[in-house]
Amino acid sequence: MAFSRSLLRNNLRLCTLDGVMATPICFVLQPGNFVIAAMLVSLYRVPPAVYGMIVSLPFWCNFLQAGLTPIITQFAQPKTLAVWSAAAQCFFLGLLTLVLSALPIDRPELSGPWFVLFFGVLGMTMAFSGVGWISWVQEWVPSRLSGRYFGMRNRIGQIMAVTFLLTIGFVLDALNRTALAFQVVLGSTVLMRIASVWFQHKTITPRSTKDQNQLPWREQLEALRERPAYFWFIAYGACWGFAANLFGAFYPVFMYEQLGLSIKFVSTIQILAGLGAAVSFPAWGALTDRFGNKPIMIVCMIAWQLQNFAWCFLTPENAKLLYAMWIFGGVVSAGFILGLFNIQLRIIPPAAKTLAISINLAVTSLVTAIAPILGGSILQYLLNTGTEPLSVYHQLFIVPPAVAILGCGLLRRVKEPNSAPLSIVIGAMRNARTLGGIIGLTQLANFIFVKSSKAWGRPSTHSPVISSGKEP
Repeated sequence: MAFSRSLLRNNLRLCTLDGVMATPICFVLQPGNFVIAAMLVSLYRVPPAVYGMIVSLPFWCNFLQAGLTPIITQFAQPKTLAVWSAAAQCFFLGLLTLVLSALPIDRPELSGPWFVLFFGVLGMTMAFSGVGWISWVQEWVPSRLSGRYFGMRNRIGQIMAVTFLLTIGFVLDALNRTALAFQVVLGSTVLMRIASVWFQHKTITPRSTKDQNQLPWREQLEALRERPAYFWFIAYGACWGFAANLFGAFYPVFMYEQLGLSIKFVSTIQILAGLGAAVSFPAWGALTDRFGNKPIMIVCMIAWQLQNFAWCFLTPENAKLLYAMWIFGGVVSAGFILGLFNIQLRIIPPAAKTLAISINLAVTSLVTAIAPILGGSILQYLLNTGTEPLSVYHQLFIVPPAVAILGCGLLRRVKEPNSAPLSIVIGAMRNARTLGGIIGLTQLANFIFVKSSKAWGRPSTHSPVISSGKEP
């Protein structure tokens, strides 16, 4: 798909503005984040089982979209799907913002079903907009520019994320977590998303022709069957999603109710994690260029999850350990997330990209959706037995990191061309110079996600787009 330089430059600028303005809604529409956790659990007193159900809704929606996306794409271009789904997000989140003050804060049996309804509808819009946006952007962003461009876009988006987290932390604390406080946050998010939709609409890209469309879905399935690495990748994604979401959504609840932390504190450690990720991305880009995505993902995952065992020992007296935990978690999770997206690009056949993304989302989301429902039911049952709540959380927090580490065995079966043996990567990371690069102290001022150098006989294609099917 050919573009003039001026048109391409303008489209990239609009895409960057779209990403900046969409950052808050991509955060807010995940019910497991600390803002929605505070709203649902602390203000509206939603019980753990219902909260777990709400957290699972985006994953159920990702599963359902797989059956609807092939039908919709027969009538709608990827851009159309992305823009109209994003516009629907604005409408329904705006409606939730308006009715928030009318929902009873002391009657969770009444307010809970409304939250399930709203977050279910919003989850469907997020699923469709994600699949449409990824397919659309892959059509017109040249591969020769994708690494450098998305690295720049991610850096600017990270600045917006930090600004957003700082702002909402102060707003929610200043207004004492009232319904008005959450209306201010959600209303601001809606206004920014409206701007994001406008930037998407103004991005002029040629309409896909029949020659540019994907193969018929039966032929796409045949193309996928020839890629066994793709199915091992799905199996690993399902395992990781289950481990991360079994009790992961209850970390914010634990911090609020058992550690007695404020929203300002929780937003601060979120920012520290984001900064840790931002400054380490260039080093991870260089390492994945040299050693491949899979070994870097395994190293990062093991380091990340070993640290997560510390949740089993946190108390109000040692809660300040969270500062170090979230910085370190931000650093190592950045390498994992980068590899997660890039390895997907390497194993998915281009002629079946839309179907491959859709199936991956559906299968992994089906497994992941079960996790918070199961986790919430287990947590509610144990709390109802009269067991000391802090002890209950400590025991349950053993499970997710253990499952995540064991799941790396599935990831090792994903065949990635030109990746280095795991032992070589571990040896490289022992080097003090490599470790210094990982924390990014020398590259903070000139953040460039990926160098244009070639490693292992392949061009750099790193892109900080998370492979969950949602807009970055």
